[in-house]
Amino acid sequence: MHAPHFIGTFDSFVWEFLVKPLRPADPAPRLLESWGAVKAPISLDRTMVLGQFPLAIDVTNGRVSERVAWDLVESDAERTLAESRYNRNTWQEAVFAARNDWCGRGYYTGHEARCRALWHLRTPVKAQWLVPPLLSRFAEVVVDEAQDCSAADLAILGLLHDAGLPLVLVGDPDQAIYAWRGAEPKALEAFTTHIGATTVRLTGNRRSSPVICKLASTLRAGRRPPDTSVVRQDTIPVAVLPTRFAARGSQHQHAGSGRTVVDAFRAHAAQHGVLPEDCLLTAHRYATLPGVTRERPGANALSTLAWAHSVVHTPGVDSSQLTRACTAAARILLGYWFPQETSSPDRICSNLGLPLSRLHRTSFAFLYELPAPHKDWAADVWQAMKAWPPLPGAEPEGLKGRPGGAVTLPKPTAGTDMRAAIVHQVKGDEADAVLLFLPDPGNVNRWATSDPVTDEQLRIWYVALTRARRLAALAVPEDEAEPLVQLLTAHHVPATII
Repeated sequence: MHAPHFIGTFDSFVWEFLVKPLRPADPAPRLLESWGAVKAPISLDRTMVLGQFPLAIDVTNGRVSERVAWDLVESDAERTLAESRYNRNTWQEAVFAARNDWCGRGYYTGHEARCRALWHLRTPVKAQWLVPPLLSRFAEVVVDEAQDCSAADLAILGLLHDAGLPLVLVGDPDQAIYAWRGAEPKALEAFTTHIGATTVRLTGNRRSSPVICKLASTLRAGRRPPDTSVVRQDTIPVAVLPTRFAARGSQHQHAGSGRTVVDAFRAHAAQHGVLPEDCLLTAHRYATLPGVTRERPGANALSTLAWAHSVVHTPGVDSSQLTRACTAAARILLGYWFPQETSSPDRICSNLGLPLSRLHRTSFAFLYELPAPHKDWAADVWQAMKAWPPLPGAEPEGLKGRPGGAVTLPKPTAGTDMRAAIVHQVKGDEADAVLLFLPDPGNVNRWATSDPVTDEQLRIWYVALTRARRLAALAVPEDEAEPLVQLLTAHHVPATII
């Protein structure tokens, strides 16, 4: 077999080669995207779900420990916990008890897979079953986007390196935007120094125009010279749009024309021959972005369906969002059709002898046919669920699986045929024209004075703007438009207010 022998995500590599080989065949091991994929309730004096508790791995002086990452818990879950008479230590114990129960059933997420991989590699009797096959199969392991590696990821790679497996790490520290997941530029630098890696710097850019290369250089560590644009020679100046930001992204107003800022950007892109479908709208936070609202972990079933409905009715929606929406609807439909089942949708389909694709098609059709969410939507949803043709073998039981609670209506979308996604979702993507929303005051001063090595916000902006091939635009508060143009001009970046 010719190399490469395996292409996949880091999660899938860890699962396939460092965890799954030492798992019992029964129950069949399953790797979940998150604990939100299964019904995993945690009940103390109130009921929450496992997916509401993000977990973290700490690696300190070679010791590995787990904890609930309380600082990453969503605000809705925070309010529920604040009303509980149990403290966080008790909740954490309940979280790990529930998690361990699900692991016993064969379910893991990437977090548990990393914990298990570290244990396997650090235990000689288990490592001897894993390492020799890896060394015989792979001449080297190439890790792309290495700047996104967490401390646990680097610890796994370090153990593989120490076992004799050559590593090639490809990454851009200026694109390290997952500090909340434990990925830090300094950690990667320390790791490469520790293993004695040879560094080769790449300075050619095969995506962006010279103007965008200059713009990007103002946001990266060391203020290094701009990369060389290899394939483009566009000279379109950076567009700065003075904006009156509203509570909802679809209502942001362009101060110069009175139109929405999205319409102003569309018109500007059209002047340079860029079609709407070749444009990308992006922002750091969902609340700022004109487009699809986010799925909220732990939301009641009715609100989750409302979010999924908004996704399937949004033109040009990202395929990963569409998949998540169909999966969410599938879980709710399965809860009604098979009320005694708690497994993941793929395992239920496997038990029924049905392809998962059939369930996703059914879920999409169900969502698409639902009426638009409204305050009394629960009755419409329930009637639709009862009338919808079920999967073979379904055994509904009365009211079991009926979506309850008050529906949280999704915010209106931008009503645009442009793609829209937060920065963390567009990493690796690109478009002819990109509009980045910067609603917070003081961003120009931050751009001018902060250090990208320590300020992740600058790295987030860098990732967003380097998605652009020909045209980059920034929507900023009215009083920051002129200072931003002055800042960019001082760095020899062509920029203009539109």
